[in-house]
Amino acid sequence: GKPESQQIIFTRNTSEALNLVASSLGRYALKPGDDVVISIMEHHSNIIPWQQICKATGANLVYLRMNSQYQITPEEIASKITERAKIVSVTHVSNVLGTRNDIKAIAKRAHTMGAYMVVDAAQSAPHIPLDVHDLDCDLLAFSAHKMCGPMGIGVLWGRAELLDAMPPFLTGGEMIDSVTETSAVWAPVPEKFEAGTQDAAGIYATGAAIEYLNGLDMAKIEKREELLARYLVQQLCTLDFVDIVGSKLGQNHVGAVAFNVRGVHPHDVSSILDMNNVCIRAGHHCAEPLLIELHESSTCRASVAFYNDKHDIDQLVEGLNQVWKIFGSAVSNK
Repeated sequence: GKPESQQIIFTRNTSEALNLVASSLGRYALKPGDDVVISIMEHHSNIIPWQQICKATGANLVYLRMNSQYQITPEEIASKITERAKIVSVTHVSNVLGTRNDIKAIAKRAHTMGAYMVVDAAQSAPHIPLDVHDLDCDLLAFSAHKMCGPMGIGVLWGRAELLDAMPPFLTGGEMIDSVTETSAVWAPVPEKFEAGTQDAAGIYATGAAIEYLNGLDMAKIEKREELLARYLVQQLCTLDFVDIVGSKLGQNHVGAVAFNVRGVHPHDVSSILDMNNVCIRAGHHCAEPLLIELHESSTCRASVAFYNDKHDIDQLVEGLNQVWKIFGSAVSNK
C-alpha cells in the first residue's frame, strides 16, 4: 500500500530519523525495567540513540545475536523479544555484511509481545522493493544519498496513530499551532516533527530519485544486484589471500560484501585499489559492536549497485592481485 503523505517526515539523514524515534518513542513508550531490543549488526545510528534513551528511562538494551551463518534465528528472536520488550529496532540489511534480516518474522514477534517495530532501511531502500505494510513495521527510516538522491535528506515513515501519540523531537518554528508564555500547542503530523525551515530542494530531489528508481523497477534492480553479488563473492573466493567476512553465498548479500586481505590493513588495501580506480570502504563502517563480535578490528567492504557490471568486479580482483603483489611477500615472511 502507498503511504499517506502525512505519514512521511523529512529529516537530515537516517541518523537523525533514528534519533527522533529513540527520543520521541522512547519517552512515550518506555519505563524502568522495559526492554529495547536491537541486533548486534546495527549501525551506530541504531545503537547510540537507544543507549542514551535507555540510560534516561531506566530501560534495558538487549541484543539479538547471529548464528554461524550470520543470521538471526527464530529461536533467538523468541528468546530475546519477551513481554518486557516495548521497542524492537533492527536494520533491514547489514551495512557491513549485506545480511538481510527477516523483518516480518521479527515484527510478528514484536507485535505479539506488545512492542513497536522500528526498521533501519538505509541499506535496503536503494537495493530492494520496500512495502512498509508488507513488512508490518511501525516506523521505518532511510536516507536519500544512498539511492541516487542528494546528501542531507532522510525520511521517516510512521503509522499515523503512533506519530500522533509521540511527542516532538525538535521544537521551534513551523512545528506549532500556537504558543503562549508558558506553553505551546503542537502542529499536526508531519509538521510536528519538522521544526524550522526544511530543505525544499533536497526534498524535491529525493522524490525525483525515488521516481527514477521506480521507473527502473526495484524488482529488476534487486535481481540484477543479486547476480552481481553472486559474481563478486565467487571471484573473491578464487583469491586464496582474501577472507570473506560474512556469508560465502552470494545470494545472502544485499549490496555489500565485507572481506580482508590476509595480513594487510584495510586502509592499505583501499589506498592501492584507489590508485587502480576502484573505490571501496575500509574501517569499522560505523558498526564497531559487530566487528568486535566477529573478532575483527576493521574490514574492506565492496558494494554493488544496479549501475555496476562484471567488468567493475574484475577490476576489483585485478586491484586485489596488485595489493598482494606489493604486500604478499612481506606477509608470508612474517
